[in-house]
Amino acid sequence: MSKEGEVAGDSQRTPLAQLNHALGLAEWGFIGGALALTSVLLFVNVVMRYVFRIPLNWVEEISLYLMVWIVFVGGSIAIRTRGHMAIDLLPLVLSPLNRRLLALVVACASLVFFAVFFWYSLEHTLRVRSINQLTPVMQAPMWLTYLAMPVGSLLMALRTIQSIVHALKTEDFSVASIPSDLQD
Repeated sequence: MSKEGEVAGDSQRTPLAQLNHALGLAEWGFIGGALALTSVLLFVNVVMRYVFRIPLNWVEEISLYLMVWIVFVGGSIAIRTRGHMAIDLLPLVLSPLNRRLLALVVACASLVFFAVFFWYSLEHTLRVRSINQLTPVMQAPMWLTYLAMPVGSLLMALRTIQSIVHALKTEDFSVASIPSDLQD
């Protein structure tokens, strides 16, 4: 396909498809930026510690908290790209209709889990914020780290809803439950 065809196709996207694309770019951008920053900070800290004998104590703390965010935002990417581990023995022996029903039941159960997790993690984050808990080294608000849980669960719930809509819109039952990327 030519460049012009790709550009023309992009302009014909629905607003929801454009939002999905923007969210995907934001997720990947955040993960890439956080991983790059963590790598650079850890490298600089190794040099400072072993070459100059002046370690930067805050680097380990910020790297740990960035990894927490990477895990929760990365969970959303894994749902979007069907990257979570799954046991596919049962779907392989089911008929296409039952495979689709199983996929919908699993997605709905996941959605319930994400909703409950969102609720309790948001409650916990607000509790930590109300007591003004700070990180040990940087003295930054600890609730910013805990905020990764409700944000991540909300993103994962959104991606799960997308997979449910995708499965319901697919008319060919044999295709509906085949793992595929939800990207446009």
